[in-house]
Amino acid sequence: MIENQDGAGMIRKGTLHGVSLSPFVRKVRVALAHKSIDYELVNVMPGAMDPEFLAKSPLAKVPVWEENGWTLPDSTVICAYFEHANPEPALYPSDPRELARALFWEEYADTRLVDASSPIFFQRVVHEKFFKQPADEEVVRRHLDEVLPPVLDQLEKLFVPTMKNAPLDIATVSVWVQFVNLEHAGFELDAKSWPGLAAFLEAANEHDVLRTLVEEERAAMPA
Repeated sequence: MIENQDGAGMIRKGTLHGVSLSPFVRKVRVALAHKSIDYELVNVMPGAMDPEFLAKSPLAKVPVWEENGWTLPDSTVICAYFEHANPEPALYPSDPRELARALFWEEYADTRLVDASSPIFFQRVVHEKFFKQPADEEVVRRHLDEVLPPVLDQLEKLFVPTMKNAPLDIATVSVWVQFVNLEHAGFELDAKSWPGLAAFLEAANEHDVLRTLVEEERAAMPA
């Protein structure tokens, strides 16, 4: 039995390894806040190759969750673990088809959406604000003009209709965390071109848990 759990198997506290601006770390932080699990955030950069971290994360990715020496990598796995250990309040739908829908959109956000959006964030935020180097504006332009719009079209046509009156769930969180990084990079969604997606993001940004995390991140961003 893990010391951070009670007799019912509920997680009480732990350590989250990663950086707050990682969308995958942000996803886990939303789950932690949603389920009122206490934790310490230990800064570890993605791609850390020291042997101690690789023993916790064989793919050298963040986040990693730790409870008294027991470690678990990968945001998808970590959030699913939280749901099973602390089922209330739920972050995953109980209906089998709705659960399948949510898991698909989590996977979509973690792959196709992040591939389309992360180069914009890396150039405009990591390069410019943290490394103090000029952004490669050709990379930014190509993703803004060519790579990202088809993804936004798919979200508008296929994702948004499934989210009507939906509560906060893993699909909402997984898509939202990627757009936070785009907003940090100065991206503004065209509400005329993608009105449903714009309304979805506006509603998500009003959620107390999500809004609090974004405010914290913006306060810590370098000028």
